[in-house]
Amino acid sequence: MNIRVSGLHVKKSPKTKEYALQKVQKLLKFHPAIERIHIRLISEKSHRGQENDFYCEITIATPRHTLEIRDVERDFEKAIDKAVERMRRTLTKHKEKSITKKHQEGLKTKRR
Repeated sequence: MNIRVSGLHVKKSPKTKEYALQKVQKLLKFHPAIERIHIRLISEKSHRGQENDFYCEITIATPRHTLEIRDVERDFEKAIDKAVERMRRTLTKHKEKSITKKHQEGLKTKRR
């Protein structure tokens, strides 16, 4: 299991990195076959004025698929929370679909 955090145009803040790692580690219980997780934290000037927009991108690799979520907020913590919540729902759906497919395949072989 490999978790990597990187940033673009972000001041090095161990507090933000630790917060992201703490939140993303909770995703491990929603899918058993996660191989690696990559978190990208990006800060960009807002087109609306002096404020910044903060992006949080989470990429999760499973054996056959790669799932990616990107969220934007005015605060890093909010962006991380929102992205983690969306990724949790995506992982749950992905896991349920694979279980359903395996179940249907099992029923087909049982009928024969």
